Amino acid sequence: MDEHDGGVTRTVSTAALDAETTFEDRQRQEEPYGDTERLWEPRPDGDRRGQELAQLPLEDEPVPSVVQIAGHPLHPVVVPLPIGMFVGALVADLVYTRTHDRFWARAAHSMAAAGVGTGLLAGALGATDLVGRDRIRSRGSAWIHGLGNLAAVGLGAGSVLLRRDKRPEVIVPRGLAVSSAIVGILGVTGWLGGELVFRHRIGLSES
Repeated sequence: MDEHDGGVTRTVSTAALDAETTFEDRQRQEEPYGDTERLWEPRPDGDRRGQELAQLPLEDEPVPSVVQIAGHPLHPVVVPLPIGMFVGALVADLVYTRTHDRFWARAAHSMAAAGVGTGLLAGALGATDLVGRDRIRSRGSAWIHGLGNLAAVGLGAGSVLLRRDKRPEVIVPRGLAVSSAIVGILGVTGWLGGELVFRHRIGLSES
């Protein structure tokens, strides 16, 4: 670099200036990302902590179902059938209450009967799992789930008998009340069944 001093030209080397570290360079070296927190940078202990978490034992090992086909439990496959039938019977009762069309009374009677039949099948499969697995029997929610479903099926059988003579005064309000009670019980037992599967890993495959 050339400098002019009183008419005299001097040549100054810029090598020293280039080699000198400026304040901005030092700041960039100390904090290359500025003042922001470097949350996205991998931490040295991140991988180690992930491995430690992966090696922690699970709270509960999965409890496979007793009645299963190729690792798929049969109880949750059949359970939607009685639930759908009993809910359908309640809907038919509500429609009959509104329209007084005998078709809906017959539909409620048929669906209640189908709910009892499929409920007995689902109950038999669930009871097999309850009797065959100690860890299922040890949970109180499993017993409440099973006994509640048994009560729902029993009410369903009573509903079928109640509707045999098909009298309007029997369907409303007694038949409607029974259908409402059944659906209410199934709502509670269905919630408990979900807890058993998704929280306590009941009926899951080991693989």
